[in-house]
Amino acid sequence: MPPMYSNEHTLQELLRKAYHQLDMDDTANEIEVKSAYSRVVGDFINRLTYSAKFSHGTLSLSIPSAALKQELFYKRSSLADKINEAIGRNVVKKIVFL
Repeated sequence: MPPMYSNEHTLQELLRKAYHQLDMDDTANEIEVKSAYSRVVGDFINRLTYSAKFSHGTLSLSIPSAALKQELFYKRSSLADKINEAIGRNVVKKIVFL
């Protein structure tokens, strides 16, 4: 019987490690945060989001609808928590609306 290996990793872990070694942690985080944002808010709201950028713990969202922007503004803390939960790490520190 072959020995069991304890060095098994998920593809996500391997990609994160590769990005880190290439000094591209911010790029990896941005990809993960934008993907998690779209899953958390759903297709409809994601389509109404003109632009999403993530840098240094801040998710910047450009939303042309004033009503939607206000609604998300009041839920920004909860939204950040849900995005962090979806990623499995606490990377989104704040959300700003442009």
